[in-house]
Amino acid sequence: MQVIIISANKTGHRHWHLTPLRLTLIALTLLTLLGLSAISLHHWSQQRSLPASSPDYLPTFTYTPRLSQPAPRLSEQDSIHGFYAKQLGGLQAEAIRLKVLSERLAEVAGLDISEFMLDEPAGVGGIEFSGDWLSSHEFEQGLDWLSAAFSAQGTRLSSLQDFLITNDNITSAIPFGKPVPEDKTWLSSFYGQRVDPFSGRKAFHRGLDFAGREGTTVHAVADGIVSWSGMRGDYGGLIEIDHGNGYVTRYAHNKTLKVEPGERVSRGQVIALMGSTGRSTAPHVHYEVIRDGKPVNPYNYLN
Repeated sequence: MQVIIISANKTGHRHWHLTPLRLTLIALTLLTLLGLSAISLHHWSQQRSLPASSPDYLPTFTYTPRLSQPAPRLSEQDSIHGFYAKQLGGLQAEAIRLKVLSERLAEVAGLDISEFMLDEPAGVGGIEFSGDWLSSHEFEQGLDWLSAAFSAQGTRLSSLQDFLITNDNITSAIPFGKPVPEDKTWLSSFYGQRVDPFSGRKAFHRGLDFAGREGTTVHAVADGIVSWSGMRGDYGGLIEIDHGNGYVTRYAHNKTLKVEPGERVSRGQVIALMGSTGRSTAPHVHYEVIRDGKPVNPYNYLN
């Protein structure tokens, strides 16, 4: 096959000789170009259809979070049971607290409460006139009343405990009894006017003297705090104890002092050993009781 192309002024011409193979190649090339042109045209038309704010077309995906499964709802009956179980647990705990507090008070007061049998159910009974069940409202009212009664009783018992403990402390801080053993000492000088053993003149004696062997134990007559422990003039080896509530006791002429200033002592505790230090004629302990800053007769506190 020959193709002849003549120029526009007809002064020359060109010709090609096309074989079947060349025609096939040309056809394939044209089809390829045509396909590429169609694809380019389609892509250009798609871009022109996008909004101006989206120069690049990107597919978008919407993420929907997966919601957790809601907890199963409790039935009304389960809710009621849970409420009353909680109320019952609180009342049981309060009952145990009151039982322990009652036993503590009995111990402080020295009472025997075994006859009340606190570990056993209380005996109740009577003739039944109605067999109706309590309504939920009535049952709730009963629980509220019982809870309030427990609370009030607990407050009263706590106040009583505070009173008993405080009263016990006050009692133990009041001078009582002799400062020396009964079987190893004797009363050698009373409180008040007497003849002074050194000067022979009449003088006022501000305490009691208990004579005994050197080294005899001297005891505190009440709970308190040591305010003095050491040598003090005519007193010699002196122990002074402040018991609070205006009470102070003194123990003089001791050979050995067993406690230090600031030390807390209790009734009956050994605080010194008898001697004859200071202004003394022989082993003994000079015992004074001072109330509100003034000396009083210790004999009134012996029994």
